[in-house]
Amino acid sequence: MNNSQKRRLWIISVGFILATAIIIVRIFYLQILTGETLAARGLAEYTVVERPERGNIYDKHGAVLAANGADYQISITPNQVLEPDELATALAPILQEQRYQLLALLQSKRPYVLLAGRVDQEMADTLKALPYEGVQVDPMSRRFYPQGDMLCHTIGYVDFDGIGGSGLEGYYQRELAGEAASHTVNLSPLKMRQFATAREGSDLVLTVDRTIQYIVEKHLKDALEEYEATSGEIIVMDPRTGAIIAMASAPCFDPAAYYDIEDADILLNPIVSKQFEPGSAIKLITMAAALDNGTVTPQSTYFDEGELYVGGHRTLNWTREAHGTVDMTTLLAQSLNVGAATLAVWMGADTYYDYMQSFGFGRPTGIDMMAEASGLMPLPGDELWTESFLATNSYGQSIATTPIQMISAISALANDGKMMQPYIVQEIRSADGVFTHEPTVLSQPVSAETAHTLTAMAVQALNTAIPEAYVPGFTVAGKTGTAQIAENGVYDPDDVIGTFAGWLPADDPEIVVYIKIDRPNIPWGSKTAAPTFSKLAQELVVLMNIPPDEIRLQGEILAARANE
Repeated sequence: MNNSQKRRLWIISVGFILATAIIIVRIFYLQILTGETLAARGLAEYTVVERPERGNIYDKHGAVLAANGADYQISITPNQVLEPDELATALAPILQEQRYQLLALLQSKRPYVLLAGRVDQEMADTLKALPYEGVQVDPMSRRFYPQGDMLCHTIGYVDFDGIGGSGLEGYYQRELAGEAASHTVNLSPLKMRQFATAREGSDLVLTVDRTIQYIVEKHLKDALEEYEATSGEIIVMDPRTGAIIAMASAPCFDPAAYYDIEDADILLNPIVSKQFEPGSAIKLITMAAALDNGTVTPQSTYFDEGELYVGGHRTLNWTREAHGTVDMTTLLAQSLNVGAATLAVWMGADTYYDYMQSFGFGRPTGIDMMAEASGLMPLPGDELWTESFLATNSYGQSIATTPIQMISAISALANDGKMMQPYIVQEIRSADGVFTHEPTVLSQPVSAETAHTLTAMAVQALNTAIPEAYVPGFTVAGKTGTAQIAENGVYDPDDVIGTFAGWLPADDPEIVVYIKIDRPNIPWGSKTAAPTFSKLAQELVVLMNIPPDEIRLQGEILAARANE
């Protein structure tokens, strides 16, 4: 073996020795120094969360009111950008950013740069079409509302974390959101993998008809413009079941852009969340209680002196006039405060408030809407109650209600004395099946006979005093209300709330309508809410195929003869 061969042998031998030493050191490091850490890492379990799709919301005929879509997040990975100058030039007009600022970001050493938090589909498609590397377009779940701001307060909104913030989105958060599922993943090939399936969100089918809702919202908008009012609400309910046919309030908001609203108060549904003094419409309830209790009959009279003192408070009629001997129907027709207060005094506090509680005042109705207010009705013995409230409550002052409480109570008069729980979701459709709402009787504050008697009186009173509420071909029962607005304990003589509650056909009601108009330029519910009812009802009876009295009654007579 020559010297050259020996040298080569030594080099190979030293190489083997060095390689062996490196392997031994590496094994020592892995087995001894970091063995426990690596073993724990191999046994570590990682949680993977499967998030479900949020359920949709439909009207009663299947029109989509709320569904799921996507916004997009735009980001870049600077070290993947091969042509920063060209890309900055292309991005600047799309993102509406300065080119030099974008170029600085594209050339930065940062591993990740967010360019836009949320953009729409159109912009995302434009960015995806750019012929450059490094731009990432990632979808982000987003709730969208195909009908725009229709039913805004009723449906509510969903925040960017998927949490319903008001309305049905908030009340039915658990059902709509479904239930996320998590499973663990172990990196060890010797371990079996576990899997779990998320529970998808349920769909809601409402009692609301989109077409009727559109008409109701249009009439509300027209009324607010005509009477220069600041806000208002309209509810249409089926008194036989408590189902909400339409529910509108204004001003509205865009549920898809709720974050643009500066006044968070606008996000609340005033129909269920905001309390007000109802005014004279509550005289229907006072009269029904007095009739049912036997305190009066329709023919009973009292002598109206134009004022009445109760608990030191002086009650006056809205005309500031005395009316002499007055019967009960005239009391309703002329909307006499002194008459209503007289009835409450004749009944006595215990009896009167028993009836008021039976009609649901002072507590929530239980409607399936988020943030329902309970109203305010102090009772005898409460710290806030005074004897004067017996009079003022009878004509709608010193008591706070919500529009949903008012229409629920008045609906009892249109439904043989039975007060139904109002509701707006007809079905909840989930993977486990379909849950259908069954109408629920909350109470029967008055008898069917009393309800029919009161309805007949309300028809006569309306025909006598409120021609503005006339609906051609139909007999209507109803009552107006005009309530001054109390601020800091003082009633403003100029700002009022005009209301009207009406039901038809009066002898067999299919709908009850409650209209509330805030701060109109005409200070009488008979001149604002009542004509709004008339115009709206004339369209509702056509849309809902409610036949006029003559045709309906003729059909009933023919049917009765056929059964003889």
